[in-house]
Amino acid sequence: MNEFKHKKVLITGAGKGIGKACAIRFASDGAVVVVNYLSSEKDAIHTAGLVEKAGGRAIPARGDLGNEKEVAGLWKEANADGNPPVVLVLNAAYQKKCTFEETTPELLRETFDVNIVGNFQLAKLFIDQCRERGINGRIVIHSSNQGEFVNPTAFGYALSKAALNHMVRHLARAVAADGIRVNGVILGWFDTEGERAFYSGEQIRQQAARTIPVKRVGEPSEAASLTYFLASDASSYMTGSLVRYDGGFSLDPDLST
Repeated sequence: MNEFKHKKVLITGAGKGIGKACAIRFASDGAVVVVNYLSSEKDAIHTAGLVEKAGGRAIPARGDLGNEKEVAGLWKEANADGNPPVVLVLNAAYQKKCTFEETTPELLRETFDVNIVGNFQLAKLFIDQCRERGINGRIVIHSSNQGEFVNPTAFGYALSKAALNHMVRHLARAVAADGIRVNGVILGWFDTEGERAFYSGEQIRQQAARTIPVKRVGEPSEAASLTYFLASDASSYMTGSLVRYDGGFSLDPDLST
């Protein structure tokens, strides 16, 4: 398929994990991928190399979604060559594992600044430009099943993801008449660098086998395939949807993590 050949796709948090897998998936169409990253330029350059190898073109672009000025700078850089993004994948997120008792107002603000305010700001910039230029843009937002279930160790993160789920619906309703589609993915447990900051690879495999009905953790490439589908014309009748992708976790949720 080459639906996105020479078209630009902006992916936040694309230096590693699911964001990196999404960058490679769109690159296989020949897309121009804006590889947003925050702290590791090395990771972004590595992803950029994989994008080029897959047949796309990469534009590494640093930007902190928790900083309004940096979000504006990221958007400016994404448009610097005059080729506007037609797909926005909001993948980056901030999480610090804390219970309610451990959560401070400062931590809650920091979490919401990235997961809600930053995502909103970038989505609005994208939508405003699509409206101005008559682009039938597509937004795919990565959420989490923690936005629905009460996991005691993820208080602030869970609140932000619950809000993010509703933002998918609100944005979709606001822009449907403009030909812009907005969908979300409720992600379960995937084996990513982010998860390995909390658990070892062996712990992830053992916990997944015990708590997930399909008996395994998800692979980033699988999440990338669904993201691609939601951005493509194959899902042209979908907007405002939150697609669950969790290996059946929601059928019998174990919240011990």
